[in-house]
Amino acid sequence: MGPRFHPLCVALCSIPALACGSAVGDAAGTSGSTGAAATSATDPGPSTSGGPSTTDVADTSTSAVATTLSTDTSSAQESGVGETMTPYFDVGGIPDLFVSKMGCDKVDFVFVIDNSSSMAAYQANLVNNFPAFIDGIQNALENAYSYHVGVVTTDAYAFNVPECQQLSSLVVQTGGASSSNMQCGPYADGANYMTDNDDLVETFSCAATVGVSGSGNEQPLAAMNGVVQQLVGGNGECNEGFIRDDALLVIVMIGDEFDNSPGTPMQYYENVVEAKFNLPENVVVVSISDFPGNICGFGASAEVAAFTDLWGPNGFKVPICVDDYAPYFEDAIDIIDLACENYIAPAG
Repeated sequence: MGPRFHPLCVALCSIPALACGSAVGDAAGTSGSTGAAATSATDPGPSTSGGPSTTDVADTSTSAVATTLSTDTSSAQESGVGETMTPYFDVGGIPDLFVSKMGCDKVDFVFVIDNSSSMAAYQANLVNNFPAFIDGIQNALENAYSYHVGVVTTDAYAFNVPECQQLSSLVVQTGGASSSNMQCGPYADGANYMTDNDDLVETFSCAATVGVSGSGNEQPLAAMNGVVQQLVGGNGECNEGFIRDDALLVIVMIGDEFDNSPGTPMQYYENVVEAKFNLPENVVVVSISDFPGNICGFGASAEVAAFTDLWGPNGFKVPICVDDYAPYFEDAIDIIDLACENYIAPAG
């Protein structure tokens, strides 16, 4: 699973007479297949967990959330859910910035957590498996010395601190049914995101247990988009300093319902690629969801699944209803590790 723009390829493509080809390599891990679609995890056995709920509380938010979407309609790949979407590793040429090095030493983790009424058991499963996940990451990524970890919900989280109640705002405080009901931050470095200076197991458990009193109008892709595009990341804003230009980006989304975000999976994909300097290899997406064809039986999370598929071997899907995420997280760690090895840092 080599990088799309290898330094040698960049050097060759600087000669007008030459052109670099594109290829998507084999995926890491053993729990699924990749190629035209992302890696899909296969359930090791039947689950005792229930399917997605249809009784989520109504959306009571009246505030409009600005979502910047790509407006390019010239591509044949602009389709939404229901149409074939090839992993979009071809972004139209060599990035404007020259490559300075390979291999990541910084990682930004964005956890997008559905906080609607059906999510209590799934949030607990995520929290219970986070210690082994982050320990595996730290052991595997030998050269990575700096981690940012942030949690957002799929709505404008009403229980957060007042300055962080917009969609895409990092969780600093929780509340409502089945939540940790705690003041979780600011965290060790004084920011609204966690770092390697935090006790990540303790702080993540606090922030990720966001509860189930949120909106039933879930918008995980819009929430993710706002974080990556730093819609609330300016000076003095809730997410200030969280997303870094020179870090590997790992997006983890967990939810069991339809995505009601206003854009298409392709539009959100293009936004993230643009935010990462047209280097899609520098992004990994792990979605824990009720994706079509999985063993959970409903297939409600088609939009999130389509977004995950666009990342090719850097996308990994986990069925939300399995009793234990641990074996799937082991495969996800392998994918993240390889992406870190192949990371291409933009210079400038």
